[in-house]
Amino acid sequence: MTLQRVVDRVYRLPIRQVNVYLLETEQGLVLIDTGYEGSAPAILQAIRSLGCESSDLRTILLTHAHPDHAGSLGALKQEVPDVRIYASEQDISIVSKREKQRTIKPAPGLLNAILFRILIRGDGVVEPAPLDGVLQHGKVLDFAGGLQAIFTPGHSYGHFAFLLPSHGGVLFAGDLAANMSGLNLNIGYEHLEQGLETLRMVGQLDYEIACFGHGNPIMKQASARFRAKWPS
Repeated sequence: MTLQRVVDRVYRLPIRQVNVYLLETEQGLVLIDTGYEGSAPAILQAIRSLGCESSDLRTILLTHAHPDHAGSLGALKQEVPDVRIYASEQDISIVSKREKQRTIKPAPGLLNAILFRILIRGDGVVEPAPLDGVLQHGKVLDFAGGLQAIFTPGHSYGHFAFLLPSHGGVLFAGDLAANMSGLNLNIGYEHLEQGLETLRMVGQLDYEIACFGHGNPIMKQASARFRAKWPS
């Protein structure tokens, strides 16, 4: 669980099978996703490894509310009471009211079916925390380093990706897709056809680097890779 530099001021922290991301911005530290329940100590340690204090964490952005991405949200809010939390309108009840997750189905393919049965279990309730704001498609988050919020439903109806304009463009894809053994679909979707439409849309954007919830970043010509995989 060593903090890994992606590019200047952007860091990846793998915790178990999922990645969270820390960004150093002029407005303070920004955390994209919180990992599984129990990930808060590793995240706080990563913050300290940057020479920062926990109070330097100013913003948490959720790509979506599944438990591997929002599981430590409540714990981090307890540790850093002043941190501001943003998620999609579709995920408000899951994040703040302990509502159960919506139904998700495996993506096509035998391997996806097997992994889905192994990894997707329980009702996915996460420890709640109050939201400070609701993400809006296309909005530039001036309070979070100028990230642009991009509505990317499919894997989850409430899924957002985030695009950092610097470094040729860095896409934080969440579970929009995975890059475990090459760029591929995620193992599960709330709505597969919607997810495929979203992937085609995201391929039309411009970004050099793509960072995923699961798997390694693509460090060169990432948007071209998306376009080749899911042509419009």
